Amino acid sequence: MTADPAKSLTPASVSERVKNDVDQLLQSGLADFSLRELLGLLISTAGAAERNVYLEKEPADKPNGFYDRCLQLGTLPIEVRVPRTRTGDFRPATLPSPYRRGYSEHVQSLLLGLLGSSRSINAAKDALQKMGLSSSEQDLEQVATQMIEELELRNSRPLDPDMLAVFVDGKYVELREADKLRSACIYLAIGLGRDGKKRVLSCIARPGRENLEDWKLVLRGLIERGLRRVMIFIQDDFSGLLPISQSFFPNADVQLCAVHLQRNAKTHLSKTDSTEFQQRWRAIKSSWDVEVGNRQFEELCDRFAKASPSWMGELRKKRQHYLAFLKYPEPMRKSFSTTNVVEAINGQLEIMRRNSGGYFHSEQTLKFKLGLAISSLEDGRWRTLARGIASALPQLNALFQSRFEQTQ
Repeated sequence: MTADPAKSLTPASVSERVKNDVDQLLQSGLADFSLRELLGLLISTAGAAERNVYLEKEPADKPNGFYDRCLQLGTLPIEVRVPRTRTGDFRPATLPSPYRRGYSEHVQSLLLGLLGSSRSINAAKDALQKMGLSSSEQDLEQVATQMIEELELRNSRPLDPDMLAVFVDGKYVELREADKLRSACIYLAIGLGRDGKKRVLSCIARPGRENLEDWKLVLRGLIERGLRRVMIFIQDDFSGLLPISQSFFPNADVQLCAVHLQRNAKTHLSKTDSTEFQQRWRAIKSSWDVEVGNRQFEELCDRFAKASPSWMGELRKKRQHYLAFLKYPEPMRKSFSTTNVVEAINGQLEIMRRNSGGYFHSEQTLKFKLGLAISSLEDGRWRTLARGIASALPQLNALFQSRFEQTQ
């Protein structure tokens, strides 16, 4: 006779499973970037949303900023921003009990389950309720709504008119609609400001496949919100997108993604030729001079002209757009040659998609998790300048001034 699975699932076994899951994520390298930061953001965001609910009930009290605190979730150190009020009477229920640094095993299980397994907003709300965030359904609804509304605000806030770089890319996802799955494309634009900080400028999910009309909508929206001067625009070679980008930002260099170029080589060339192509391209990327890079690029096109004449012809026409990154300081060339900055968000979405069963269970769920992924980067690793950006920032700003400000 088969044993009852519910009876075998003791609290000890649940705790052990949670610990094993955390250990496996740490060993895989994913936890440092995704799990740890997402958990920290979840706790911080829930606390801020709970403070908003509290202040509506206590209008005499006022918000008083945040303070940083490090908590322990199993073996994971979690950095959180704790909201304060002027009276000091408010304390987020999402924190462990006073004078305790870590969470109980029960709450650890709920937090991990909320991020790793919640397939819908209702499931997340249920977990928040079990954590003791609130006993009011109205309060829970407001907390969840505020998490989603933050994503909407990202697509409407005024933008800084100047960006050193803008990275754009699209990602396909599937959403559940009634009893059917429909495809959608997430259009992402990430800016590198003159202060060296990365920030999401636009993040819009549109039904159907990636298309030029939606890209026009996205790029036009950036301009309408205030973006004016961009030094380099990094994108993939989606058919027809290059002239549109040039028309919206005529004074920007447009760089076509080198990673997509290398993938295309495997499609257009034989395995042996593709290997040689990759070697030659690596030599071009390490060129110390733009002219040297141009000459090596022409030699590359000559070498494979017979093997793939039409593709080599296209590469020749777009040479300046594949080599635009060579104009910039050496520490930034790798970053400026690809759309990998956008992949930081796409990678987290992919993890969430798999944890949700291969698709997102509603448009609201997608917005919730997308906002979580974005905020985890902006409030996490993007808050500190990367070493390469910090070292190259004076040169980048000097290049920006010489292009845009001395001509005015």
